[in-house]
Amino acid sequence: MSGPGAEEELYLILATAAAGPTTRYPAGERRRMLVFARAASHDQALAVATAGLAEQGWGEPGFEKAGIVELGPHLSAEDRAPAEHAMAHGCAIRVYPRPGDAA
Repeated sequence: MSGPGAEEELYLILATAAAGPTTRYPAGERRRMLVFARAASHDQALAVATAGLAEQGWGEPGFEKAGIVELGPHLSAEDRAPAEHAMAHGCAIRVYPRPGDAA
């Protein structure tokens, strides 16, 4: 839980989750994704990611890796927009395409 003076950082989380009926994917299909979460701790980042996934229609999250990432020129174009969105709004998700999926 963040208290006064707790500095929030940007966490990058490699996750899988099941698509719900409000996503553009078949319900129940598990997809790999990157979740960007603004948080003051690792545990808070996972909680923010879980809530953000649920808001976007994803359930049953599984988190594989999580770490702090800096905004900067090292981020790819595909990651820069969701990273900036997460810093402004708390959470953003980038679902990985499967081979053969339209980009």
